[in-house]
Formats: sequence, structure tokens, C-alpha cells
Amino acid sequence: PAQDRRNGRGPGPLPIDWDAQEFAELRPGIFGATIVSDDLTVTMYRYAAGSTWEEHEHPEDQLTAVLSGEILFRSGGEELRLGPGRQVLIPGGVAHSAEAGPTEVVTLNVWPPRTQR
Repeated sequence: PAQDRRNGRGPGPLPIDWDAQEFAELRPGIFGATIVSDDLTVTMYRYAAGSTWEEHEHPEDQLTAVLSGEILFRSGGEELRLGPGRQVLIPGGVAHSAEAGPTEVVTLNVWPPRTQR
């Protein structure tokens, strides 16, 4: 379940301990934990080596930052390989897929509020 802070911003910053979050397997070998606020949806994904996320699209823009490992994004016949410290902004409505490299990959993904996951 997502840590949810909608309908009330609270008195200040919300510290996030990703290690304390419950990660659910969303695709074979891909685990995610999500934090939701009024203005953002943030998900940390942990990809097992070689795991893949099939081509998909969603209406929201997506910012993905790679924290560790290497991941290959495919979109429109193009490939973009990202490693630690690199980011990609995928516009809403653009089909894309992802494939983890030879070691575990950890990404942090940010979207505007999402009504359906």
C-alpha cells in the first residue's frame, strides 16, 4: 500500500524511509513502493537484473532518476541507456518500455497526481 498524504498537507516535511516501505511485485522481478501527496506520486522501483517492463503509456509525464545500476529505455525505435545520476523525462502519452541491465537497478519515479495505477 502507498503511504498517502492527500487531503491535508500536514505540519511540515514528510520524511521518507524507503527501506521501511512495503514493496510489491508489479512485474516479474520488479518491485515498487509508492508515496502519494496532493501534488505528486513518487515510486521507488527495484528491478532485478535483466527484468523488463513491457511497452506501455500513461497520460501523465514521468520523470525517472536512476539511483543505481543501468537501465535501457526504449521508445519510438530509439534506445536510451541510463546509469546512476541520470534522468529521463517521458512525456505523457508516449509509449515506452524498460529493461534492467546485468545488476539490480533502483529508480525513483515522479508523476503528477495519478488517479489510477
